[in-house]
Amino acid sequence: SPRANRFIIHNDHTNPKMAAIESFVPELEKFKPKLLVVSALQMMDNFPFEKGQREKHVREVQALMRHMDRSVPLHFEMASYVDPTLLHELVEHVLPYADSLGMNEQELPNLLSILKYGNVSYVADSYPRVATVLDAMRDIYELLKVNAPQKGGQPGDKDGRRPLTRLHIHTLAFQAILVANDSPWKNSLAAAAKAALTAHRYTCGSHDIDTAHARVIMDDSFTTSRGTGARRIPFNHNRPVACWQERDFEICVAPVLVCTRVQHTGGGGDNVS
Repeated sequence: SPRANRFIIHNDHTNPKMAAIESFVPELEKFKPKLLVVSALQMMDNFPFEKGQREKHVREVQALMRHMDRSVPLHFEMASYVDPTLLHELVEHVLPYADSLGMNEQELPNLLSILKYGNVSYVADSYPRVATVLDAMRDIYELLKVNAPQKGGQPGDKDGRRPLTRLHIHTLAFQAILVANDSPWKNSLAAAAKAALTAHRYTCGSHDIDTAHARVIMDDSFTTSRGTGARRIPFNHNRPVACWQERDFEICVAPVLVCTRVQHTGGGGDNVS
C-alpha cells in the first residue's frame, strides 16, 4: 500500500485522561529508573474532553518530565496526530523536556512543518529517500536547539528544559539515529542494528530472524544529504550499519530486514525506539 493501511479505533476512556499518572509518580520515584519513555499521547487526539481538560493533562505529563532527575534520560515517542492543536501543545509543553525523540516517516515531516511553519503537513512520502530523512533530522535538531538550555547550564535552567541529544527515525526500509557528541546515548551503531532487528522481530511476532520471511528494500547506496557535494555511501553486506561524524553529532543508518509475514503493526515505534 502506498499509504498506511491500518485504522486503529479504541474505546479507552482511562488513558486519554491520564488517570494513572497521580499514582504512577510516587512509584516512579521509588523505582529509580535509568530511562523514562513517554508515549501513546495520541490517545488524547480527538477525545471528547471538556474545554481546557486536554491541555491540563498535557501539562501533567510536562510536570512529570520536568521533575525527573536530570541524570535520567527522557525519550518521547511521537505518533500520528490529526488535531494540529494537540501537536502544538506537545511541541510547546512536552518536547522541550525530552532528551530523545522517536518517530516514523510520516510523523517526521509533520513535526518539521510545525516547527518551521506552524502547520501540519498532510502529505508525506511513504518511502522516503535516506537523504530526505537525514536533512529533516538535521533541521529538527537545529530548530529544537534554539530554545534548549546551553551546555554546562544548571539543572534548573529554563524551567527544567533539556537539550535534545538524540533523534531516532524508523521507516519501513531503514533506521536512522542522530546522537549529539558528549551525550549519555552511547554506541549508536549497535543501537541502530538492534532497532532494525527489533522492527523485524516485532512485526513478524517472533524472536527468531527468519530470512525466508524477510527482505531488504533499502537502496544499494544512499547520499547523506540532498545538498550539493553530499557523500554517497554504498551498502556493505559485511558491515550493513553505516555511521559517520558531522559537526557536533554522529549519524547511523541501518537497513531493516522487512518482515513479509506481518503479525503486529500497532506499537512498533514504541518497541523500536
